[in-house]
Amino acid sequence: MYKILLLLFISLFFVSCGLKNNAFRYFEKDEIETKGVQYTKKTDIVKNNEVDVIFWATYLNKIDKKISDTNEELFLVSVYFTNKDSQDIFENNYSFLLNGIEPISLEKIEKDNENFKSLMLKNNWGKYYLVKFTSQDVYNLTIQLKDQGANSAQLNFEK
Repeated sequence: MYKILLLLFISLFFVSCGLKNNAFRYFEKDEIETKGVQYTKKTDIVKNNEVDVIFWATYLNKIDKKISDTNEELFLVSVYFTNKDSQDIFENNYSFLLNGIEPISLEKIEKDNENFKSLMLKNNWGKYYLVKFTSQDVYNLTIQLKDQGANSAQLNFEK
């Protein structure tokens, strides 16, 4: 009796540890998109108990080895303003900081951009930006979205 239970347990152990039990087996995703999900974080700015801004960031240096060899920290960022007519960060007086340092460039990315299509979340309402910062010599990176007042949101990434 114990031998049967032992054989059943060992068989179940090997079957459950196979690659087929990967969560992404149900989706047809390429490796870049899978890594994009892994290195994407989200947070909100809440005002008066309501979400005012939804902020996503993907740390691109962890996704592509060619990017990580540059002297830049690159983020693909999505911002959605829930109660605003305009989705532009400049019109809404918001800016980005990485560990308190301003970006060296900020480029608006169109939703049909082929270079980032597999990394973009399905956010049809917000705007996407490619944000470049100078390389940081620290292990922890904090990207922050802030307005000219006291409102801000931050996401922490590891190099």
